[in-house]
This record gives sequence, C-alpha cells and structure tokens, in this order.
Amino acid sequence: MSITSLTTPDSTIAPPRRPGHAASDRPAGRGGLGTAGPGAGPEKMRGIRLLAVWIGLTAGAWAVLGSAGYGLYIALHTLLP
Repeated sequence: MSITSLTTPDSTIAPPRRPGHAASDRPAGRGGLGTAGPGAGPEKMRGIRLLAVWIGLTAGAWAVLGSAGYGLYIALHTLLP
C-alpha cells in the first residue's frame, strides 16, 4: 500500500483457495464476499416435497383464518345481546 493511495494493488490480495469460495473460506455470494457462478445456487424443491410444503402452508393459512374468524365470532357474540 502506498502512502498516497489507500487502495492496495490487486497482486497482494490472496486468491480463493477453492473455486466459488472467498479467501476466508466462506461461500461466495454471502455477505458480499464474492459472486457465485452462473451454475451455483440453492437446489430447487421439486416433486412430492414441493407438494407437501404447499399443502402444509395452505392448511396453516386456513387454520389461521379459521381461528381468527372464530375468535371474531366469539367476540361479537359476547358483545351483542
């Protein structure tokens, strides 16, 4: 690093140890430590697992709506004569 510049030359920066990883052994793309390659990324959920997640989320949403509706019904029933 020179006295007149606060930037370091690129040659002093250590290269990644493995492709797709930053020099600190953290995966690339997390915390701004590099960019992931075009093929890198989380695996997509498919098939039965995806269907099970959708069914679970739908049932949970209906349960929340049903319990909120029942709570409103009870509240109105106790307030009105």
